[in-house]
Amino acid sequence: MTRAFVVLASLLMIAEFTSTSAVVGQESAVNDPKVEAVAQKPIAVKRALIVCGLSGDAEHRKLFADTIRKMHDGLTKRFGFGESDVQILFGDDPQDADTDVIKSAGRATREELEKSVAVLRSKLQSDDALWVIVIGHSHYDGKNSWFNLPGPDIHQLDFAKLFNDINATQQVFVITSPTSGFYLKPLSAKGRVVITSTETDWETNETEFPQKFARVLSTPADAKDFDIDGDGVTSLFDLYVTVSRNLAQSYLERELLATEHSLLEDNGDGRGTEVQIDFLTPEQGGRAKPKNGSPPQIKLTSDGMLSKSIILSFSRAEPTPTAASDTAK
Repeated sequence: MTRAFVVLASLLMIAEFTSTSAVVGQESAVNDPKVEAVAQKPIAVKRALIVCGLSGDAEHRKLFADTIRKMHDGLTKRFGFGESDVQILFGDDPQDADTDVIKSAGRATREELEKSVAVLRSKLQSDDALWVIVIGHSHYDGKNSWFNLPGPDIHQLDFAKLFNDINATQQVFVITSPTSGFYLKPLSAKGRVVITSTETDWETNETEFPQKFARVLSTPADAKDFDIDGDGVTSLFDLYVTVSRNLAQSYLERELLATEHSLLEDNGDGRGTEVQIDFLTPEQGGRAKPKNGSPPQIKLTSDGMLSKSIILSFSRAEPTPTAASDTAK
């Protein structure tokens, strides 16, 4: 066998592997078995835990309550979560004017959070999905990001310990509080998606990511508009990039410097990535090229591939109107 033949054969093998690896969406080309499991294994039960900390004042109480209502509507009316499978913990006592979603919520104390996760752990099966969404205020003491709760606060390390070795094939964590980037490393795990509204630094300002996230969850959209990466399916990746792009555009239109930069981590290395940067225009702080070519590709081992494999089947039916006004824009 000549050396030239060996080289040619090797090049053909590489070309075949590269062609296969470029496939994304419903046909998973990911070699990690945990990623393949998320992409191929049907989900039995979709469960969610929404945790909202102390509001601090009447304005934020209303904002947080409206945001939670939208998240609840989106999960239950658009994304196939059962009403009884979405649990809410709210930081403030209920009021007469609250919607049933808030009135039926548990109190978001550290003790109740620990109890709720323990109950979830007992219910979750290996073929279930678990989404955990956190909104509220937090503060950074130079070492830890403390989530503000009634009573003792909780920091990122203790929060992550609650979910160690949780039994669910699909795991999505969306931490939207200030300084949430510090949750990336402790929450990181193979087969898990972690989304934060800020980088791992001093991004301590109040975040707008939760309101944008809730709005996208609850607002019907055409599939073609939701398919950001153009792979023919709507995925968690599309949801994340849509929210991040809407947020960047909002800062741009108000001529404000963005004080939050959302990150996605789903390859288990504990380091988040601004995967949205290739889908944002230079004016929005990105590097998207003119629409004259194919959408940016995600490498098999990079952040974004796992979230691409989580397909979101949703209904365009309008959520049922509630008494609460739609103020969380």
